[in-house]
Amino acid sequence: RRGGRPSEMVTYNQAPAFSRGLNALKNSLPDPNTVKSVAFSSINAARETTSRLSSNIYRDIKGLTSSELEQVMLKATRPDDTPVKGKHVERMVGLTYQMSPQFDIYDAVLRKLWAKMAESDWRTKIKALYILHRFSADGAPEHQAALKARLRELRRIRDPKRKCKYFDKDRLLSGEETPDTDLFPNFIKRYAHYVFLRAQCFGGVFEEISNEPKASRRAPKPITSTALRAEHLNAAQMVLKAGIACSLKDGEECENSAFAVERVAGDLIGLRTAVAIALNRALKSDNLKEADMGLIRKWCVFYSEELLPKTRSMVKKTSAKLDVYGIYLPSRMGVTVAQELLQKGLKEVEVEEPIDDQLEAEVDDDKLEEKEEEAESEKEEELIEADKKEEGAEDAEEVEEPDDDYEDGELGYDEEYYDDEEY
Repeated sequence: RRGGRPSEMVTYNQAPAFSRGLNALKNSLPDPNTVKSVAFSSINAARETTSRLSSNIYRDIKGLTSSELEQVMLKATRPDDTPVKGKHVERMVGLTYQMSPQFDIYDAVLRKLWAKMAESDWRTKIKALYILHRFSADGAPEHQAALKARLRELRRIRDPKRKCKYFDKDRLLSGEETPDTDLFPNFIKRYAHYVFLRAQCFGGVFEEISNEPKASRRAPKPITSTALRAEHLNAAQMVLKAGIACSLKDGEECENSAFAVERVAGDLIGLRTAVAIALNRALKSDNLKEADMGLIRKWCVFYSEELLPKTRSMVKKTSAKLDVYGIYLPSRMGVTVAQELLQKGLKEVEVEEPIDDQLEAEVDDDKLEEKEEEAESEKEEELIEADKKEEGAEDAEEVEEPDDDYEDGELGYDEEYYDDEEY
């Protein structure tokens, strides 16, 4: 280089800093197999810890629930003339809304209620029955299936402490005999029959009948396969019969029995409303081809000839006796079924399809032929009847009574859990 220092060559013997960093990072990475084993060990440890904590939490919740339930139930079932207080019922029934459906709370509830029903004082018995009635009517819908299943299961099991089955009717109806409670066992007999029947047949406000089926991609099932099923009709008839039997008789009036009958009357009104909702939905539908119109007709007959008039009659007769205790039943029945719809159901009218004039004429001709054949058959029957009279036959033609389609042997529900036999 002219006028300056001669050029020098710089030797580069060491790796750059970036390369050294990469090598250091590579050397510091752990072995993948080691990472995998450590990760699995941590997951298993966390799973065991979570399971242990969940078990402890459930045990603590169960203990607290059982303890609280015991305290409230002792207060609610005192052997005195004071009826069960609303705040006590709300605290007990409120547990069903606080607990997840995966936790079975009714095992403890039913065992404690049975212990109270087995006591000798009639007032404690009726209060325990009233609490079970409120659980079945007002409990969380998510727990209703558990109540039905647990009650049925316990009625099969023998109580080792009392040497009889749980909710045994003989043990339930055994108690102190005092002049003031001569009529109490008769009412408890009828009320217990109703409460057990209602708790095992329906939940809440009879959602089994009134609720619409859940939406699905599949073709909807006919209403006679979901809400207005034959077994629901059998159960509704039994519940109505048992509920009407709970009407107070002379000498049975007291605050405890009045509160019980109020709930029964409310149930029957709820049942009537549920049936009316389902019938309105069925008879207003444009698609009844797949529905069993004969079964719908039975529902209409049950609603118009039994459920509606008997419920009105009971509410009217009971209101006067409950007014004395400051209990007032609703005067209106809520949802009803219009007469036109009832007539449609009673006559098994199906959806009419448009037909042309030629088909209409053919239908008219067929109807005329059918009428002529019916007239001829009637004449033949009259002739046969006249011949019988002339011969002086002693045995008149017997008129067969309509068969009872709902005998105990034909019920869709299990007779072992509840039958139509009153306590």
